Amino acid sequence: MEKAGPITMHLHFKVLAILLISVAAVLMVGGCTTVPAGHVGIVVNNMGKERGVQSYTAKTGFFLYNPISTQVFVYPTSVQTVVWTRDTNEGKPIDESITFGTIEQIRVSADVSLSFQLFQDKVPNFYVQFRNDDISGFIHGYLHNVARNAMTNTAATMTLEELNGAKKSEFMTKVDSVINYTVQDYGVVTQIGFTGALRMDTSIIAAINRKQQAKQDAETAVNLLAKTTADANRLIAQKEGEAIANNKVSASITPTLIEWKRLEIADKLAERWDGKQPEYLSTAAGGSNLLMQLPIPR
Repeated sequence: MEKAGPITMHLHFKVLAILLISVAAVLMVGGCTTVPAGHVGIVVNNMGKERGVQSYTAKTGFFLYNPISTQVFVYPTSVQTVVWTRDTNEGKPIDESITFGTIEQIRVSADVSLSFQLFQDKVPNFYVQFRNDDISGFIHGYLHNVARNAMTNTAATMTLEELNGAKKSEFMTKVDSVINYTVQDYGVVTQIGFTGALRMDTSIIAAINRKQQAKQDAETAVNLLAKTTADANRLIAQKEGEAIANNKVSASITPTLIEWKRLEIADKLAERWDGKQPEYLSTAAGGSNLLMQLPIPR
């Protein structure tokens, strides 16, 4: 076998250099990514002793990595909001509303809004659990199921009147607590709420409306009775006051008071007398009605 000449060896080295440069170029081009603002990246080693996700996260900006032995997953760390509704024009084009039952086994459907956030230092835990950076799959799959289970279990302990009335806020607080407890180890924090009125069978709605109307009518009747009673009490008090006043006046009329009034009237008449004798005298003073005797015809 003949030895390779200098020219042949030179060509071999040249080809090898070109290959190395090409590989390096591929690595440089293929092994870089950008972590945008409001996101965090994690590096996952696919080979060697350090196989698995790194415990630290990549900072925002340009990032180099080896695409042959490693992968970089990018996750949002800003607040994300999802709406699960039956309206196909909002959220996903399917009915994602959540249905659950009350303690009376009345089926209720609700449109739900949920906001969540990933904590940067726990994103590696998130990857270990879900093994990808498909946030949409996490939202509409795992997180949707957690929320539905929390709402189902909590609603089963409450009546429809409580759920649709005074305890609606308490219901959502309990549901939110259950969801957060379930996902906290993955570095996720949530806040959930209804986006509209609860939906249920029309016959249930009619029964609720009748009950509310009856309650309003009862309250109106009670208020009317209270007003009527108050008016009657005022009238009774007024009449009692008038009777007491009359009794006091009657009790104050004594013979002494009558005599004093008579003298008071006489004094006033004396003040107005012009000194002339009246032609007639009142029989009340005694004697004849005539002031003088008239001649008697013969």
